[in-house]
Amino acid sequence: MEEHVAQCRHCRAVLEGAGNVVALYGDESMFVVPAGFHSRLRLRLANQVEGQRGSWRGWLVSLAAAGALAAVFLFAVVHDRFVPEPRAEMSQPARRMPLQLVAVVDGGKTFHAPGCPYMHGKYRMVTPDEAIREGYTPCSRCMSEALRAGNGDPDSEGLEVASSAAAAK
Repeated sequence: MEEHVAQCRHCRAVLEGAGNVVALYGDESMFVVPAGFHSRLRLRLANQVEGQRGSWRGWLVSLAAAGALAAVFLFAVVHDRFVPEPRAEMSQPARRMPLQLVAVVDGGKTFHAPGCPYMHGKYRMVTPDEAIREGYTPCSRCMSEALRAGNGDPDSEGLEVASSAAAAK
């Protein structure tokens, strides 16, 4: 090995560098630490590992952000409860539904009383609740009784009050 180190320039440089490091660490006069070095080092390491404790300003900012989020959430919940009233009678949700089956045309938007002259195409018979669940609305011409709000109308025999859940859909 000594022969190789004597001939190889790279290995000789590595060996001499290692010897210099050993000589530096062995010399106590080379590394005199200043007074208070150990306490400052421990404090700095503790801050890096554990992190600094939060200040009152940090807590205040966090509390304000949480309050703002809660206010936005509360506003969204309350805002959804107030649905504006439709202006036209035809845009009103059905208040009363007929007890008999109604006719729906696939591809249409409304459901009709059987025999309605405004119904075109092939139709199928379903219950009014099922028609509403499928997204159909009452025909404003043949189902006008379902759109009226009066109670005890003589024209309203055979009609029942629509549930709010079915009307909302």
